[in-house]
Amino acid sequence: MSDSVSGQTVVDPKSFCTDLNSTAPQSFTDIGDLKKARLLLESITKTNPKHGPGWIARAGLEEVTGHIQMARQIIAKGCEAVPNGEEVWLEATRLQTPENAKTVVARAVRQIPQSVKLWIKAADLEDESMYKKRVLRNALENVPTSVALWKEAVKLEEPDDARILLSRAVECCPTSVDLWVALAKLETYENARKVLNNAREKIPTDRQIWLTAAKLEEAHENADMVKTIVDRAISSLQSNGVEIHRDQWLKDAHDCDRSGSKLTCQAVVHGVLGIGVEMESRKSQWLDDAETAVQAEAFTCARAIYTYALSVFPSKKSIWLRAAYFEKEHGTRSSLERLLQDAVLHCPKAEVLWLMGAKSRWLAGDVPGARTILSESFKVRIFIFLKGLSF
Repeated sequence: MSDSVSGQTVVDPKSFCTDLNSTAPQSFTDIGDLKKARLLLESITKTNPKHGPGWIARAGLEEVTGHIQMARQIIAKGCEAVPNGEEVWLEATRLQTPENAKTVVARAVRQIPQSVKLWIKAADLEDESMYKKRVLRNALENVPTSVALWKEAVKLEEPDDARILLSRAVECCPTSVDLWVALAKLETYENARKVLNNAREKIPTDRQIWLTAAKLEEAHENADMVKTIVDRAISSLQSNGVEIHRDQWLKDAHDCDRSGSKLTCQAVVHGVLGIGVEMESRKSQWLDDAETAVQAEAFTCARAIYTYALSVFPSKKSIWLRAAYFEKEHGTRSSLERLLQDAVLHCPKAEVLWLMGAKSRWLAGDVPGARTILSESFKVRIFIFLKGLSF
C-alpha cells in the first residue's frame, strides 16, 4: 500500500480505499495506525470531495472501530458532496437504523430517480407487500425499461395481476427473454403460443424462446410438434447468424430432462449432437457426451445420445456395451433386455451381449428364457460359421 520515499509515506488513495472496503472488519490494535488511516482518508475527501469511494472508506473506518454515529455523520457529508453517487447513498442507507434508512433512501431516489439499485433497496426496506408494490410502481414510472424492477414487481403479484404486469413489461422491455417466458407461463395455451411467436419476432436470436415453445407443446401432448419446433429453432437461429454451440444446447437438454420435458430433451439431442464434431471424433465425443449427461443425472438425455450414436454406428459393439451398462445401472430390466435384443441383431458375434441378456433373464428367475437366449446365440454362431465356409 505504501513506500517510504525520503522519509515520506507515498499512498495510492484509490487502492487504499479499495483495500479497506474489501477487508473484513477488524479492530486496530495500534492507535498510531488508526490515527494515520483517519488522517489519510480525511485528506482524500478534502482533496477530492467528489470521490465517492473516499467517503465510503472513511465511514467504513469509523464503523469497524465501533464509532457508528461518526460513520453516519461522515457518510451523510459524503451524500452532500457526491449527490449523484449511487454507492454513497447505498452505504448511507446501510449504516442507518431501519427507520432512518427509509428516510435516507427516499432522499436518494429523489436525487437519483434513475437508480435501479436505490429503488430496489427502497422496496426491500418496506415490511408490507402493499408498500413494496407502491415503491416499485413509482420506480417503474421513473425507469420503465428496467428488467430488474419489473421482475421485483412481478414477484409480489398473484398470477392474474402478474400476467397483466408482464404484458406491460414486455412492451417496455421487448428484448428481455425472461419477461416473455414468464408471461407465456402464465397465459393459456393458445395465448402462450401467441406470446412466444411475438417474442421470436422481437428476439430472433435467442434459443430459450424456441425451447419454451417446444416445452409448451410437449406439456399439451403435441409430441409431433416438439421435434419440428427444435429443428426450426436450429435452422432459424443459423439463418440469423447465430452460432450453434452444442455444449450450450446439451446443457439445455440436461435442464429439460431434469424438469420433466423428456421429448424436448430428446429433440435437442438429436438436433445438435452432430454439429461441430469431426467425422473421426464422433464416436468418442458422443460417448463422452453420454457420460457427462449421466454425471448430471440427465438420464433421458444420456439414453437419447446412445440412441443417436447407435443409429450412426449400429455395428459398434463398444457403443452397445456402454449403452447396456447404462441401462443396467440407470434403466430397468425391460429397457436393458430390449436394448440387448437389438444389440445382438446388429452385433451377432459379440458373445458378451448374448451373455448379458441371458444373465439378466437368469437373475430375474427366468431360467428358461436364459436358456433360450444361449440356444439362439449358439444357432446364430453356427450359422455364421457355416456361412463363412460356403463358396
